[in-house]
Amino acid sequence: MAKTALPQPTFPEMKLPKFDLDAMFALHRANVAAVREAQDVLIEAAHAIAQVQKSWVEDTFANAKSTFTGKEPKAPEAAYAEVKAATEKALAMVKQGVDLGTAAQRKVVDLMTRRAVDNVEEFKTLAAA
Repeated sequence: MAKTALPQPTFPEMKLPKFDLDAMFALHRANVAAVREAQDVLIEAAHAIAQVQKSWVEDTFANAKSTFTGKEPKAPEAAYAEVKAATEKALAMVKQGVDLGTAAQRKVVDLMTRRAVDNVEEFKTLAAA
């Protein structure tokens, strides 16, 4: 009896995508460095705001101490002028704190935006390989 030869099936060659582990670790290190830099910016801003507030509290206590230790009562105009000056100082302190915080937030947003753009470009490079 003659054997019939069956055609051998051919399968397409399976290609696995290339994976550059070093590039992925480099991308991760860059992301961690960006987060660390953002954290440093925010901590510096918080420290600067705390210094502004500390200075304001010290001034307020010094003024209150001089007000309460005075022997003679102050004229209403003088008391009004002190309250007005204290209010203006408080508003200036708040504005300075807001400005510091806003500047820090802008810097962090710019940093994270640049990092996100770099990530997209790096992923494009990795995907093309």
